[in-house]
Amino acid sequence: TCADLLAQELAVAPALETTALAERIRRATQSKRHNLPPSRTPLVGRTAALESLTQQLLQPDCRLVTVLGTGGMGKTRLALAVAERLVPTGHFLNGVRFVPLADVPEAGLLPTAVAAALELTLSPEKDPIPALLEAIAEDELLLVLDNLEHLLDGASACVTADFLADLLTHAPHLKLLVTSRQRLQLQEEWLFPLAGLPPATEGAELFGQTARRIQRLFDPTAEEQAAILQICELVEGLPLGIELAAGWLHQHSCTAIADELAKSLALLHSSWRNVPERHRSITAVFDHSWALLPTHQRQVLARLSCFQGGFTAVAARAIARATPADLKHLHHASLLRQAETADNRYVLHDLLRQYAAEQLAELAETEAITSAHAAYFGDFVAAQTEAESLACRQALQADLPNIRAAWHTAVGKNKTDLLLQMGPILHRFFSAESRFYEGIELFERALSQLSPPLAPPLEADLLGRKAQMHVHMGQITLAETGLRRAIAILKGIDDPLRLSVLLGYLARVRFYAGEFGEALALTEESLALSTAVGDTDGEGFCYNFMGSCHKALGNYALAEECFQQSVAVYEKLGDTLGQAMTLNNLGNLAQAQGDFAQARTHYLTCSRLFLAEEHLHGAATTLANAGRLAKKMGDLAGAEALLQESLALKRAQKDGRGTAVALVGLADTAVAAQEYANAHRYLQEGLALAEQAGDVKLVLEGEAVLAALAFAEGHTAVGRELVDKLLKHPGLAQEVREQVAQLG
Repeated sequence: TCADLLAQELAVAPALETTALAERIRRATQSKRHNLPPSRTPLVGRTAALESLTQQLLQPDCRLVTVLGTGGMGKTRLALAVAERLVPTGHFLNGVRFVPLADVPEAGLLPTAVAAALELTLSPEKDPIPALLEAIAEDELLLVLDNLEHLLDGASACVTADFLADLLTHAPHLKLLVTSRQRLQLQEEWLFPLAGLPPATEGAELFGQTARRIQRLFDPTAEEQAAILQICELVEGLPLGIELAAGWLHQHSCTAIADELAKSLALLHSSWRNVPERHRSITAVFDHSWALLPTHQRQVLARLSCFQGGFTAVAARAIARATPADLKHLHHASLLRQAETADNRYVLHDLLRQYAAEQLAELAETEAITSAHAAYFGDFVAAQTEAESLACRQALQADLPNIRAAWHTAVGKNKTDLLLQMGPILHRFFSAESRFYEGIELFERALSQLSPPLAPPLEADLLGRKAQMHVHMGQITLAETGLRRAIAILKGIDDPLRLSVLLGYLARVRFYAGEFGEALALTEESLALSTAVGDTDGEGFCYNFMGSCHKALGNYALAEECFQQSVAVYEKLGDTLGQAMTLNNLGNLAQAQGDFAQARTHYLTCSRLFLAEEHLHGAATTLANAGRLAKKMGDLAGAEALLQESLALKRAQKDGRGTAVALVGLADTAVAAQEYANAHRYLQEGLALAEQAGDVKLVLEGEAVLAALAFAEGHTAVGRELVDKLLKHPGLAQEVREQVAQLG
């Protein structure tokens, strides 16, 4: 394991934290059998449907099944039950994955949702659909696509249908189980219509199950049983309708509930023109629940419709003016569900949310509540000042659907201040999570949808943040183009803080281009601006990167001084990840100077810090560096194992540059082990990735290994030609230059 390797190769007994880090990395690279959410309650009835749908999915010629029915019919629950049943059977060797789509706002994001369920990160270097198709082309997999109907309206219908057809065409072993209120209209589609529960049996059983959660000793009399049957018949066996009706038992008798439902449903027997067809059954239940609420709580429920994916009591009070008593009442009425989370989040069923949103529009509060929602989550995001920390990342992740909604509201309303407030934190969040593609998409959407002309600070900020994501992905050319545009804008206005940040990232781009002197000058300019505006975090970044520039130039003493200044800044700030990243660079510096013991100490220390923050991107980088160290110390087997661990994790993160670094390290190790065929294979892929990224520095490092391979295989003339070329190139880092000079 990774922890064993670190302990063995660094000759230090692994600490508990290091062992835990290894276990986390191991788990992160393993393929899970499923990601199905746990069932909140037992499945009631549906025995025949469960068996029939299972057998239908197992038919060789059946590859797409749509469970069709009105909202609240229990489509999701049945699909999950079938999926749970199929997981242990071995029919799907690559597992079963659940893809929730209720919060996916548009068809263009469907590939991203599927990739997230598969724990894939789509590369922004490619069109996401071909990248996804390539990743699952040979998989024997069942995908459960839940709540697809809103992606089948209008222009989205063709986009969705084409994507699903592509999945089936390019992944011949894939099967799709879809839940929807609308059919997909694809030739491959098998329909599985779902009707209501039989009122006298399964319907009554579901009512009783819900009732006993409210009244533990619920034991209905004959009269109450008759009322329960009437309720189940009135809602046509609709599971959600039955549960909502039973939810009022804390205030009303079964007979009273049945009487009220009968009055409301009588109206729905006619053809209402102002009620969507998909609501004609469940709306009766919602209307009844709405009528039973006091006026104030109706307003609260309507306002709660602004939330996406759940909300906390604090957010509900701030935006919807909902008191704890209001939330408790709505929860008891089965209008809210409380999730089993640390912050006891509330969830509003999507159908209820749509219904409540209609009521909000009738109250003429939609504009005000939407703006309040955006403002609240703008402040919430801005408050996560330590965005890279585990606690802040968890907080942001929990409310990410709301944060996205707030961002889109700000874009739609051209709220420059709100976007500038949220942008820095979201950039740091997506970076720390290695979710670079999502960050690029977020910032690109704002750039393309904001009404022109954009305010210069906002345009520069969005361009710069998008470019920084490209830097993380190793897309050097794209990054430089965006950064230079943003810097040109900022130099025309007085915004030294943003200018300092973007100069620092442009320095990183020029560093990868092998222009170490230019990179150092840009970083020094960035440092001067950071110091002038009191940006201590920026100072820490600049000192760290100045150290890397000096190391590449061979100024090892200056590099040590800069790295130590960076560590001191980050320690003062309490920035664990900043410390870890700088300590990793100190390890690289010690390794370059031949102080392997010091390098080992730095790598172990930063590994523990990365573990504390569950930062797998940094952990994978440390593994690669520890692998290089093991190779220099003569432990080739250990070096290969460490580098393979890094490679697996970097591939999983879709980190092109990190993947190339690990491959070049593996090639270097293979040369030392006289495994020349493997060395050629690693170099071919690694150099291709480095060249594609425009990373001159890494290309030269790969060519240095290629020169060593040429000498090892007896191709002396080729080796000398490469050595001459490399030694003349100004972009060759000093450590590599010294190694190349010793070849031949």
